[in-house]
Amino acid sequence: MRQLGVSRRLFAGATALVLATVIGPLALPAVAEAGGGSPQAAATTPLPLPVGSTVVSAGTTGFLSKSYEGDLLWTRYADGATTAFGHETGNGLLHGSVSDTVVTEHYGAYGQDHYAELHDMATGTVDTVPLGTTRSLLGASGGTLVTCRLYPLDPGTCHELHLIDVVAGEPVDRTVTSVPADTTAIGVTAAAPGEVTLDYRTAADTQDHIGVLDLASGAFTAAKAAKSGVVALSASRFGVIPYTEPSVLTLEDRATGAVTRIPTGQTPYDRSLLGLTGDWAVFGIVNAVDVGSAEADKTLKAVPFAGGAPRKLLDHATSVVPAPDGSLLAAGGTLAQGEGVYRVSQGPDGVPVVAMVAGTGQPTVLALTSSSVPPVATLSPAHWKARWQLSRGNAEVVLTLRNTATGAVDTSYLYPRDTPTEPTWMDTHGLITFDWDGRLGTRVGPNGAYTWQLTATPFNGIGPVLKASGAFTVARTPAPHDFTDNGSPDLLGLDSSGVLWREDTFPAGKSGMVVPDARVRIGPGWNTYDRIAAVGNIAGSSAGDLVARDRSGVLWLYTGTGKGQFAARTRIGGGWGIYTQLTGMSDVNGDGRGDLVARDASGVLWLYTGTGRAAAPYAARTRIGGGWNVYTQIAAVGNIAGSSAGDLVACDASGVLWLYTGTGRAAAPFAARTRIGGGWNVYTQLVGVGDGNVDGRPDLVAEDRDGTAWVYLGTGDARAPFAARRMSGVLFSPRYKAVV
Repeated sequence: MRQLGVSRRLFAGATALVLATVIGPLALPAVAEAGGGSPQAAATTPLPLPVGSTVVSAGTTGFLSKSYEGDLLWTRYADGATTAFGHETGNGLLHGSVSDTVVTEHYGAYGQDHYAELHDMATGTVDTVPLGTTRSLLGASGGTLVTCRLYPLDPGTCHELHLIDVVAGEPVDRTVTSVPADTTAIGVTAAAPGEVTLDYRTAADTQDHIGVLDLASGAFTAAKAAKSGVVALSASRFGVIPYTEPSVLTLEDRATGAVTRIPTGQTPYDRSLLGLTGDWAVFGIVNAVDVGSAEADKTLKAVPFAGGAPRKLLDHATSVVPAPDGSLLAAGGTLAQGEGVYRVSQGPDGVPVVAMVAGTGQPTVLALTSSSVPPVATLSPAHWKARWQLSRGNAEVVLTLRNTATGAVDTSYLYPRDTPTEPTWMDTHGLITFDWDGRLGTRVGPNGAYTWQLTATPFNGIGPVLKASGAFTVARTPAPHDFTDNGSPDLLGLDSSGVLWREDTFPAGKSGMVVPDARVRIGPGWNTYDRIAAVGNIAGSSAGDLVARDRSGVLWLYTGTGKGQFAARTRIGGGWGIYTQLTGMSDVNGDGRGDLVARDASGVLWLYTGTGRAAAPYAARTRIGGGWNVYTQIAAVGNIAGSSAGDLVACDASGVLWLYTGTGRAAAPFAARTRIGGGWNVYTQLVGVGDGNVDGRPDLVAEDRDGTAWVYLGTGDARAPFAARRMSGVLFSPRYKAVV
């Protein structure tokens, strides 16, 4: 036997560390065994494990796992202490199997200095075995390396199969002569205590064959189940799920050669899992909790060697490996206990039992792990932004908002974040964000009580549908031209027959366009008035009000109901016929109530401050100043200049528009005028509509002689208070006169 040089060192404590960032494990009762039979074994408090881990190998004192990112970690059963081994190098069997030995393979520059390290996790020692440039490591089990000797001129052919053990600190290299002499390709596919299975091909045949190699004696036995596939081995049975025919599990009795075939229900698109424990075969498909479709059966099942009804062990699994005591370790999850590593073994009554060994803290069932749902939505100018964190992202999510009073609903189909992106993907995986602008379908929802219901259906069918619900309130700041209590301005128009109409508006996305919702008939008889003005909330309710002057000079109050209609009129008083224009203001004097300005025939402008009392909505008038008859139109526009009070715009006979900035002082409510620009005499009506695009700044609607409405969005800058005009979908028509 050829001796290879070996270096030995202690590593215990040098690389051992306990993960501080692992989510705490789930300490829940054991899963009730599906399909009848004995209850599953009770699980002790599980060890911590990184989320997304698969199991690579199992020993007597611990197990080797691979993180989602591909890093290897040994976890000790006794206390959960962990040792990191860096990134994996390939096939899991390269790192060892069915023992406490973890194998790592290393290369120097240009493939030189090729060697393997055998880490004995029970004793804390490391043996280094040189492999050179002509030796390929195929796998390892129980501290034995399975290698191939390669020829430089024919590097793709395994010319000699070698086993390397470390005995008394020295390597012992044995040549395996029992495999067929014309073997050209060999792979290690499975392991059991003291044995491995080989997938091999001979020069005379293109068919892959399977056999069992005894690691102690080097004896090789070809199996009858010759098709290449996913293989498992125990002392009594040999099992394979062929790649070409995964719908059938073939079990071969190693003593008698008898073959049993068991249906699996798998397809060629599935990646099979297979393990043997006691008198049971354990099988399923590789499927993480956050992937897969609902059509495939993702459960990990056990079936007796003699055949029979399968028993569900886990709701899904990602890996299965044998342990030295004949049990199996499987990474996966159950709806009751969540994600982790489970031990599968044959119980005292012969029925498989399952117990969690290590948990990730991640539920298998689709769960709502956290949420942030604001209880109040002001919606002006900011949207209502809610978030829900699901335990995973592979779900179809439907969010339904319902107005409690009207029953109107809005349904949104949301998409959780489902793309793993380093380094914080676990923090946002399954995050649902919702940005609501206040609309229920195509309509703007009113203020008041709302409910929300979140329904999340797992795409892969693992677990039931998740449902969560709650309530919130929409409470916008009252708007002067809002008669439907939904925060969006309403335009009123009077047709030639005296019928008053209301047209609600809403902002069209990011464009800022103010577009109409629907035209609704309020009622007839409004042609008895020669002046109608929207004055905001002057009667103490939350909705906008109207004042209307009849032809005898009496001013009437129509209190808004908040539902798009108005209560029966009440008399404010007579003598209002002296005024040539009435303009409802927002808040001129800074007391929080809407005010009114009126121009008399001599050109004097008067201020009526709001009281908030429907019985007497205005205080006695105060004089603002004279000379206002130079203007053909005067419109109250709210605070468009960034000051503390409402502003006025006025258009003179030459078409120049002027800005009067509010001061907040009743004695001198407006600063000196500043010029906005010319060309405004093309418009027959100027309406200070309020905040049409919900950006926190009031806007202006201008009606031209064709009845087309144009929107001037407020900028908040006194030097240029309006952006360039945009055409609105609101069409007054010449017979449909806008109400200011």
